[in-house]
Amino acid sequence: MVSIEEMKRMLSALLDELPAPLFEGLNGGVRLLEEERPDPRLSEVYVLGEYVQDLLGSSIVLYYGSFAQVFGDATRSAMEKELRKTLRHEFRHHIEAMAGADDLDVEDARRMEEYRREDEAYRRGKPEAKK
Repeated sequence: MVSIEEMKRMLSALLDELPAPLFEGLNGGVRLLEEERPDPRLSEVYVLGEYVQDLLGSSIVLYYGSFAQVFGDATRSAMEKELRKTLRHEFRHHIEAMAGADDLDVEDARRMEEYRREDEAYRRGKPEAKK
């Protein structure tokens, strides 16, 4: 399992790969928190990261505990791949917010609703449900 210290080093290296203009308006920076964050709507689903806009500004928050829950047995390279994917996803939220768009928010909501419906169908034992 990748330690939080190792994940911090991975995150730092991934952030160094990104061009400086992406960080404009991200006054809260990118943070890696130790805790896990179960999705409030689906307890077996974990939030890996989120783009946050609040009174303090804009930031990207990543949850080490969620990565550990979902990818705990992953190799270092697999964990880095998932971290990169999540980081880029959250930067896309940031870029869209700066542009006044919400395409990714809509797409995320649609995917979660689809997952929720499939999960409910699976739990009821319907054969057409995918799991």
